[in-house]
Amino acid sequence: MKKTICLLSILFLVPILILAKDYDISVGNNAYQEQNYQKAEEEYMKLVNEGVKNYELFYNLGNTYFKLNDIGNARLYYEKAAKFKPLDEELKENITMLLASIKDKEEVERSFLETILLKLYYTFSINLLGVFILLFFILMMLFIVLLIMSRSMVLKRLVKIFLVVFAVIFFIVVMTEVMRIRDFYSDNNAVILNEVVIAYSGPSEDFPQVFTIHEGLKVSIERFDNDWVLIKLPSGNGGWIVGSAIGII
Repeated sequence: MKKTICLLSILFLVPILILAKDYDISVGNNAYQEQNYQKAEEEYMKLVNEGVKNYELFYNLGNTYFKLNDIGNARLYYEKAAKFKPLDEELKENITMLLASIKDKEEVERSFLETILLKLYYTFSINLLGVFILLFFILMMLFIVLLIMSRSMVLKRLVKIFLVVFAVIFFIVVMTEVMRIRDFYSDNNAVILNEVVIAYSGPSEDFPQVFTIHEGLKVSIERFDNDWVLIKLPSGNGGWIVGSAIGII
């Protein structure tokens, strides 16, 4: 029981404790409002280098890079912001606008069912899922106490039904929370930052060239080999590029 409580405490508290950090974003915001985008970028990056991870910071930094016509970094920080609010409409509109300006098109078609499941998966924030886990656990403990103490067979049957239902919901929420935390801290995706990047069939320029890609494209990271990284394109094609050409989301 103690191990279970400790695990639930971790699922409930870790996202809050890690993401909570004092910061002052007003200087960067003021510079952005004054259309001094270079200064805004410098101020926002100071916070990033201090370890601040926040939707507002990443979103504003993405907007700043977009104004500076730095498509690669704009996409990178929009995607970082999307880890906090995957369903934010304003952010999705900005990413769609940015995608129209990149040379490599990303065609990702999802079925109606996949779209619905994706929306359900991202409906609640990581922190709110942690609250749900704690509440469902407390409710299940109360039902177990009621089941033990009750002398009415009818009430026992009713409590058992509710206990099973809450246990199933509890399991689903816990699994969703674990996967969301895993996705949040995953470093398996990246954005191409260089204007033009040549991919090779192996981790060296001595290998044959396989394709050319451009800044702003989102790719998957397969593995690293010293200064080289094996990436996979949305189309499924793979190739080796220099690690300095990407920004990890």
